[in-house]
Amino acid sequence: MKVLPPYLGAAYYPEDWPLDKIDEDIALMKEAGINVVRVGEFAWSRMEPEEGVYDFQWLHTVVNKLAEAGIAVIMCTPTCTPPIWLVEKYPEVLVVHDDGTRAQHGARRHACPNNRVYRQYCEKIVTKLAEEFGNDENVIGWQIDNEMYPPRGRGCCCPTCHEKFKDTMRQQFGTIENLNRTWGTDLWSQTYQSFEQLPIPRSDTWHHPSLLTAWMNFQSDSYIEFTKVQVDILHRLAKQPVGTDMMPVNGLNYYKISQVLDVVQFNHYNSMENLWQAAFWMDFIRPLKQVPFWNTETQTCWNGSTTANGYKEKGFCRVNSWLPIALGGEANLYWLWRAHWSGQELMHGSVISSSGRPLHIFDEVKEVSEGFRKAGEFLNNTRPVKSGLAVHFSGYAWWLFEFQPMVNGFRYADKMMNAVYRPLMEAQLRPDIIDPAASLEDYKVILSPFLPTLEESGLSERIKNWVYNGGTWIVGPLSDIRTIHATKYVDAPFGYLEDWGKVYCKYQIPGDPRDFIVQWKDDHTSRGSIWYDGFETRGAEPIAVYTEGPLSGLAAVTRCEMGKGQIIILGTMPTKEDFQRLLLNVAKEAGILPVVASSNVLAVPRSGKAGSGMVVLEIENRPGKLTLEREMIDIITGNVYKGDMDIPPYSAMVLVEK
Repeated sequence: MKVLPPYLGAAYYPEDWPLDKIDEDIALMKEAGINVVRVGEFAWSRMEPEEGVYDFQWLHTVVNKLAEAGIAVIMCTPTCTPPIWLVEKYPEVLVVHDDGTRAQHGARRHACPNNRVYRQYCEKIVTKLAEEFGNDENVIGWQIDNEMYPPRGRGCCCPTCHEKFKDTMRQQFGTIENLNRTWGTDLWSQTYQSFEQLPIPRSDTWHHPSLLTAWMNFQSDSYIEFTKVQVDILHRLAKQPVGTDMMPVNGLNYYKISQVLDVVQFNHYNSMENLWQAAFWMDFIRPLKQVPFWNTETQTCWNGSTTANGYKEKGFCRVNSWLPIALGGEANLYWLWRAHWSGQELMHGSVISSSGRPLHIFDEVKEVSEGFRKAGEFLNNTRPVKSGLAVHFSGYAWWLFEFQPMVNGFRYADKMMNAVYRPLMEAQLRPDIIDPAASLEDYKVILSPFLPTLEESGLSERIKNWVYNGGTWIVGPLSDIRTIHATKYVDAPFGYLEDWGKVYCKYQIPGDPRDFIVQWKDDHTSRGSIWYDGFETRGAEPIAVYTEGPLSGLAAVTRCEMGKGQIIILGTMPTKEDFQRLLLNVAKEAGILPVVASSNVLAVPRSGKAGSGMVVLEIENRPGKLTLEREMIDIITGNVYKGDMDIPPYSAMVLVEK
């Protein structure tokens, strides 16, 4: 029997349990409504207990038992945890940290992605695994490795990585003179005489930001290359879609790695207070591929490793489980099914305890499963409607701001979520969060805040053409102020914005500790934040003007036409209310009409072969409001609604037009 989405599942570690416990687990999975599990991600030593000696019979037994119960499998490659016989025979495969110490066996993510020997053994185990399960009808997909990110910030700093980095720089720049000129290494006598002299940028040294960003880009590319080797094997030997589970942390270029994958897989662990942040990441991963993403890990209740991090109120499991489905995914999997009885993560929440007893959220899991079943036909035959609004989010910018925060306390991802995304979300403006490399053609309005370089992925030329053809571009603050090599422009504060936006930046002032007052066109005043560019207009229209200090009389926000479109430059970050007011006006001009709902309600319109409707979630555990223009039915409960309606705390509805 083929298992269809939406998938509700959990991570499962049968290598840790005797066969009678597995039978017990499967019975409880059926009771809970689980229809998929992830297996194998840390089981290399069980699959290959000795070099060249493979044992997959135990795994076949588990997969077959799951199939008999109607539970599908996402098969994982175990390359995150190389066995001890491998690291003892080849200790050079272990990661070297930037302080020169070598990682030890016993954790995970402790092998170098560039090490030739490690890669060869990874290729062997992945090939064997694919030969065993590549045609298994109950395996619906593959997960490569687990949460691939450079360890300890700088990633692996072994001799292999160092040599490969130098080769990468040699290929990129051609000559050391070109590198010196591009990076500007004359300062502090940093000039290199050969590529062999390029150092590993250790964290105990204040290194050049051009070197640091180049190193981190190299680290990301190393893991993408490591991933692609496994993807190619699986594509050759298996027929199921391939992904790798990613976390909402800095370290990988999400866009680039998604290009080699078939499905985006994502892990998140959010609290009651910041559940809305998970929506940011799902709005980011959804546009990466044209197929629904899989949420491969989240908690049922508390998460944690050696300590549990707190109780979640009734209903949290429900709404957290529905969140990826609402935002364009087709799978939600918990970490984990049965709590571990040994090891490093004993205190993490689960569906059942290590002694096999259902946790207090078990009935919520059952309720979610029933809701998925009832809404399945509609969800499988509709997709979230694109609003026409997008926001740029850049992994390169994340690295650059990490090494050059520019303003005290500035943290890129935090500001993108709190200062930009959350005001949009609360105003019911539903954006795609897109990488600078992404296509612009689906959008009428694009925001590019805190995007320090427009040179990434040829964005400058593409965004210019997009505006000329009718797009509205809202850009800044702290955008277009660096080259792709993390250096400043020398002829102007910006690379392109003064020319395109018809402004001249007279003064720039950091926003710490002073906030300057701005006056808007309707004469109301408020304070800016973070950064202050003071513009003289050279054909642009001032929308807001500074009223005090050295910036008095200079424009803070400007607008100008370019071709059929327009550019709005933010010289400072407006208040939440002003930002929402500006965006709602621009959205209205562009024909982007938000749902009418309170700020705590996530309402995601969907459309497709199954008709039109929306998934509605309350995400802050308080009563909410929603206004419907036409009569709709909740296909989970059968209740019919129209006009103003109350949304209960932590509720989930799938409303379909009658």
